[in-house]
Amino acid sequence: MPTFQQALDADPSKFITAGAALMQAAGSVTAVAAKYGQEVTDLGTSWQGQDYQGLVRWAGQVSVFTVQTNAVLMATGGTLQAMGATMMANVQLMKGTKQAAEGAGYKVLPTPFVILGPSQWSQVSSAGPAAPAVLAAYQAGAVAFTTALMAQFAAIIAQDMAAQTALRAALAL
Repeated sequence: MPTFQQALDADPSKFITAGAALMQAAGSVTAVAAKYGQEVTDLGTSWQGQDYQGLVRWAGQVSVFTVQTNAVLMATGGTLQAMGATMMANVQLMKGTKQAAEGAGYKVLPTPFVILGPSQWSQVSSAGPAAPAVLAAYQAGAVAFTTALMAQFAAIIAQDMAAQTALRAALAL
């Protein structure tokens, strides 16, 4: 599970690249399986008997396994590409939210938690009788930014876990 800073620094396009590579590998598996099947068929013109029938049965098992492998590679590749695209959008959104908070004078802690910055405290202390209202307004803004960042961070973690689950499923084949 990534930290907030790791999520900010993430490059989810690598999930998209990995997904495309898995889908390309699925195509290679299919091509090798087809060539293997054709070779077994071609051997049938000059090889008969129980040994050849055993090879044909084995070729059937190989075919089933390659179809399963192909399906897992395609599904995993598709999941990684989808998660990568969604994560890219969420990382950009989270970066934008953090920048907006800092641009408004807030300090963003690495938890993510937003607190009032020095300029805001200065405005509160110089607000005189309006200080409680100014403080409450700034605190409400901090809560809003914190809530947004936490939701965006949670979404990235969920997407990261979904990508990890897809990879683990592929490796379990």
